[in-house]
Amino acid sequence: MRIEPGYVEIFTAVLKEIGLDPAALELPRIGPITEAEFRSFAESLVAATRHPELALRLGSNMHLGTHGLLGHAILSSRSLRQAASLLIQYSPLQGEKGRIRLSFAGDNAVLSFVPPFEVEGAPHFLVELFFAGVLAALRQLIGPLPTECRVELAYEPTMPKETYRRYFGVDVSFNHQLNRFIGPNDRIDRPLPAANIPVAEMYRRQCEKLLRDMDAADGLAGELRRMILGARGRFPGMGEAANRLHMSERTLRRRLAEEGVSYRSIVDDVRAYLAREYLRDTPLSVADVASLLGFDDVANFRRAFRKWHGTSPAAFRTSLSLRNETQMRVSSLRECDKQTLTQLHTVQHR
Repeated sequence: MRIEPGYVEIFTAVLKEIGLDPAALELPRIGPITEAEFRSFAESLVAATRHPELALRLGSNMHLGTHGLLGHAILSSRSLRQAASLLIQYSPLQGEKGRIRLSFAGDNAVLSFVPPFEVEGAPHFLVELFFAGVLAALRQLIGPLPTECRVELAYEPTMPKETYRRYFGVDVSFNHQLNRFIGPNDRIDRPLPAANIPVAEMYRRQCEKLLRDMDAADGLAGELRRMILGARGRFPGMGEAANRLHMSERTLRRRLAEEGVSYRSIVDDVRAYLAREYLRDTPLSVADVASLLGFDDVANFRRAFRKWHGTSPAAFRTSLSLRNETQMRVSSLRECDKQTLTQLHTVQHR
């Protein structure tokens, strides 16, 4: 599992809300951590706060951007079904024994969750964190939830029922066989707002690629690449990046120097990568691509692109079109050859 910068920000904010000093707790490091490390942190958090609503409060304060690349991939999904598949595949709460499953029963879609472990002192911590976070994300995707939506939990309540309902925002009941969220399935394939955005599909694919390719997140430079890509074109300055990573700008600069890179070179790498993908996979104009990448002047973008790729944006796109046209012609000729050979074979056997 991974700890994203947004998680640490939420932990810090909620601890302050309930009157605790975050500096008194050892917050988890940003990046990959083991399940055992996460469990240890959750148990220390529960022991230090002893706040019955902690998990509900943490989950309901999360927005999709909190989840880093996973959240941005979900925001770029065409439908709730696609968003659910991303959650099922990449949720940090899956764990070795955990399970997230989407199923259908009659007119309902059912999202069930089996936590990977129980947190000592708060056995339902992960369940409450998961569903509070899912419902907050769902409202971000589609707005107010249908009145038919409900949460069913497989345990006795430890707080008044109204407390759960206040955080979940839907009806909740207890002592069921499974922990699950239930809602009408007539919206599962309905296009989300991102479905009409030209770059959304490409952006989702790139997020998925980085989520799969954990080598892209190795070291501090890799973590910064994830953060910058997750900013969706609003590239943070070095000071903002350092704050999100909970270190000073001087420390960030020193650690990057130890890895043989600079912050500027990382931003340029991400810009160069996105520029190529936008020009290849979307119909956006060169000026639109320049704007998405934070260039105020399209001429500056053209100069930067030539420096990155040795050609102009227009020439790059033209070469792709010619290459695709050539490939289509070759494919067509091969198909014609197959048909000709088939006909000759048929004539020979008459």
